[in-house]
Amino acid sequence: MTHVATAPFGARRLTLAQVAAQATAEACPPEASVDKWRILKAVTEARTRLGISDRAAAVLGALLSFHPGDEIAAGAIVFPSNRVLSLRAHGMSAPTLRRHIGALVDAGLVVRRDSPNGKRYARKGEDGTIALAFGFELTPLVARVAEFEAVVAEIRAEARECAQLRERITILRRDLDKAIGLLAETDADFDAETAVRDLAGAMGTPMRGLGVEALGDLAYRLGLARAEIYKRLAGLVKTENPSASDVQNERHKQNSNPTPPLDSEPSFEKERVDAAEPGSASAAAVRLDLPAILAACPDLRDWAGQPIRSWDDLVQAAEAVRPALGVSPDAWADAVAAMGPSGAAVTVATILQRAADIRSPGGYLRNLTERARGGRFSPAPIVVSLLRKRARDGAGAAASGSRV
Repeated sequence: MTHVATAPFGARRLTLAQVAAQATAEACPPEASVDKWRILKAVTEARTRLGISDRAAAVLGALLSFHPGDEIAAGAIVFPSNRVLSLRAHGMSAPTLRRHIGALVDAGLVVRRDSPNGKRYARKGEDGTIALAFGFELTPLVARVAEFEAVVAEIRAEARECAQLRERITILRRDLDKAIGLLAETDADFDAETAVRDLAGAMGTPMRGLGVEALGDLAYRLGLARAEIYKRLAGLVKTENPSASDVQNERHKQNSNPTPPLDSEPSFEKERVDAAEPGSASAAAVRLDLPAILAACPDLRDWAGQPIRSWDDLVQAAEAVRPALGVSPDAWADAVAAMGPSGAAVTVATILQRAADIRSPGGYLRNLTERARGGRFSPAPIVVSLLRKRARDGAGAAASGSRV
């Protein structure tokens, strides 16, 4: 088949991209051939990098369908009329079809071989084969197939990396959310509100549409924040966990002088908290008795309807506030069974005091109840944390009270 490099017909201008595409076609080895559907698949997947739309890729598929056979060799030209090409492109309008053909030409995927009158046709030789054709030459597709597939490989690698980064970011956000919640409960010196505010951007940035670089930066910021938060948690663990010998001594003391359960003597195992008086030089030891609990959880007084002077009053106040927190009767009954009435009441009081920070008080209470059943929860540390926070904020010191 013979063809001549030509400028576009009519008012269309010749561009450097078209000249480059013609040069690529002429440099393609004449024996080269590629499966046309392999080419179409690669071009469709790499279309954004090639600068064409999905509809332009569909028009390319329609053009390829006019080539007989599956193998496209160097020099192949297709010459459908606009009417036939429009039908093959699922009825695409003529203006839209011309626009997408122009995009394919500008992207260097096909080369225009325009006839003297601008029409597309072929002339056959004496042997019946096509000797001269005017239409769209497909040789650039054959010459650039390795390039297309390299782009596809790069896109897939980036997609895998993005997926891995999104997974990492999701895990980091979950870790930070849980760790900040734990620090808010256990570390009175930790400013959870400031931490949440500082991390608001990193925690709330939508990942949809972000590339590898942006996702990598986000994961890096979250990773640094997680390292700082878990470093603080590790410090708490070291502070609160005694050595092995201390544990053995403590067990010996407990066996020698066992503490009555919370039901029979609601003193919370004589735990103490340092609640500094404003302006004082030292801290006073305060027993975790009823006054200390009321100092830590003052919001409960508003729901009591009467002064809370006894543990029975505290339990009644907790039962009164329970429905407002969304705690079901079953959840309350389970908590009472696991912690005793006093323990359940104190736990509800602490939940009320921190209601703004707890998404589901009912579910939270059930979780604490399960931990209490396994001997892994006591409300005392939360009371201690609340007392320390109030003392630090200057809201008032917890006064020493007699043990109930």
